Amino acid sequence: MLQLKLKFFLLTAIFFSFSAPKDVRAEPLPLVPIQAFGGEEGLIPEDMASFPELKTWALYQFYELEPDNPAMGIQDYLCRMVPETGLRFLLEKSPKNRSTVYLYLDMTRYIPGKKAKFKSRKLEIYINRRKKKEIYTSREKSFSNPVEIPIEPNEFSDGKIYVELFPSTSEAGRFWGVWDAFILENPIGKN
Repeated sequence: MLQLKLKFFLLTAIFFSFSAPKDVRAEPLPLVPIQAFGGEEGLIPEDMASFPELKTWALYQFYELEPDNPAMGIQDYLCRMVPETGLRFLLEKSPKNRSTVYLYLDMTRYIPGKKAKFKSRKLEIYINRRKKKEIYTSREKSFSNPVEIPIEPNEFSDGKIYVELFPSTSEAGRFWGVWDAFILENPIGKN
């Protein structure tokens, strides 16, 4: 229970899925997010997954699932899945901050076994409508968790940091997921 409270104090995250096609990237963001992640109101079962559920799925694919990273004491083993159409969520930070902040995304990460049919995948990460990073995973190479993204103060002048995650257009299903998302004023390792 303490970890859950800590999670809500460290960040304010509001998640919602896209229901429009991928060209929604060109449309303006709504001013008021639709669904609160913590309340899970309106989410369908495929929107959320637990570590045991994902681990079972991974075993059938001959993958090994990397567990929820315990960075910053946030480890609840619950994941918000990224639909094929993308995922958008909101983090808030004081607009008075005049220095770079660091967004950390603890993503689901699978390590393929010898028998696995593992295709390469890509996830694009946008911050306030600007593409900031792409992460890849393949049989030979993968990203490290948590994914670090520096954000300059001019990128969140109103204190709102909209994060958008888009899987490759060729991907089907919900492969990607977010265990945790948090913002720090110093990079991990310098705190």
